[in-house]
Amino acid sequence: MPTTKAASEAATGDAIAIDPLYGAVAIGSESPAAMLNRYMLDLLNQNKARSDAAWAYAPADPRHADDAVLRLLPDVRNLRLDSDVALPRDDGQPPRLLDVPVKIRAVTAEGTFRYHGWYRVQPSADGRAWQIQSASLQPTLD
Repeated sequence: MPTTKAASEAATGDAIAIDPLYGAVAIGSESPAAMLNRYMLDLLNQNKARSDAAWAYAPADPRHADDAVLRLLPDVRNLRLDSDVALPRDDGQPPRLLDVPVKIRAVTAEGTFRYHGWYRVQPSADGRAWQIQSASLQPTLD
């Protein structure tokens, strides 16, 4: 099928707009950072079904989750996540494992708690979204 110059330029523009770092999931999918922000909102709202759905394999016991420090904070009033550019953790083109560096601030009735670390994400089984594979969070002192 012949293509026009405009169609060819549009296809090239689309190819440029797609970040190859995130190419392991379907075009138009939520970025890992957006997925993690939604996950934090679900944790804040104590929506266990939605927060568990963000994981490739949801932790059976929140006390043993990789991010148990967040899941077990009592009376959370505000939860903020700042993420940095994801880092590839495999040699795939595009990579299938990404570490998303994060800084988290949780405000509770007892005070403010800060954490830093990362969430490792992978494509869902159907390749339509990113899911959390694992996490590592450490307390940060002010």
